[in-house]
Amino acid sequence: RPAPGAGGAAAAVPLGRTARGSGGAQASAAGQDDLLVFGAGFLGKLAAQKWLERHPSARVVGVTRSDASHEELRKMGVEPHTAGADLAAAAPIGGFPNVIFAAPPSGGRPGAPAAPGSYAESIREAQSHWDGKGGFVFTSSGGVFMEDNGGTVDETSTVSDTPRTAVLLEAEKLVREGGGTVLRLAGLYDILRGAHAYWLKVGVITGSKEGVLNLLHYEDAAEAALTALDRGSAVRGELFIVGDGVPTTRLEIVQSARQAPQFADAAEPVFEVPPEQMGKPNGKVYNTRRATDLLRWTPRYKSFAQFIAMQR
Repeated sequence: RPAPGAGGAAAAVPLGRTARGSGGAQASAAGQDDLLVFGAGFLGKLAAQKWLERHPSARVVGVTRSDASHEELRKMGVEPHTAGADLAAAAPIGGFPNVIFAAPPSGGRPGAPAAPGSYAESIREAQSHWDGKGGFVFTSSGGVFMEDNGGTVDETSTVSDTPRTAVLLEAEKLVREGGGTVLRLAGLYDILRGAHAYWLKVGVITGSKEGVLNLLHYEDAAEAALTALDRGSAVRGELFIVGDGVPTTRLEIVQSARQAPQFADAAEPVFEVPPEQMGKPNGKVYNTRRATDLLRWTPRYKSFAQFIAMQR
């Protein structure tokens, strides 16, 4: 991302890019391929990187919680800012045709402490920078579903009423009412991130071996977000469950992960099953057909096992 970051230090413009936008909000009107990534963490950075590969002359702005990753973002060709005054000074209201909101609710607004309503406020801030011409994509979570007995869920299934779920559902409502697209993502992973990496590190898994999880590689999640942007008006106001479509048990995840060179020396974790889960199925199965048919997206990594096999 080109241009100055939160501290105002100028960055070199990568080859093939113009300096448009590097002077801040007054630099020029938005280009049709410009992108705002609100929440430029691991997933947001992947999406930004992939977007720049497709649109090398686009202005891509990434919003983070702090300036800790800003130098890395500049080297990628991403223009980093923190939310609020810093972003407002560099990005005009309604200045981006494409917006991805990938900030997790645990942190609230990037650059500010979590507080009641802060996540919704962050959504509204991101929406204020969207011109409504391209797409607005919100990466939510499939964890909002109530089902936990091994049944199948789709976009119409009942959701739970936990405090975390309430925050996500409020955000989803704002996004869809504003013409954006909501992606309820499965459990994200890459080789060193995800449930498998945590379990093999701590050596304990809370839950039964047969418990079912739905997974999605980070790269596939980023591609799904970009696909939703590309689909534009065809998916405005829509909701999609996004996963690889291969429900996998905790035991299968561990067994596959231990075949990767990175975990060759890891011992099999101990499974600790809560009394209320004894003898009961748990988890849920995602029906991802709508993402395939309407969003027109399919994962590169068809399953966790396939991904691990590619590492060997």
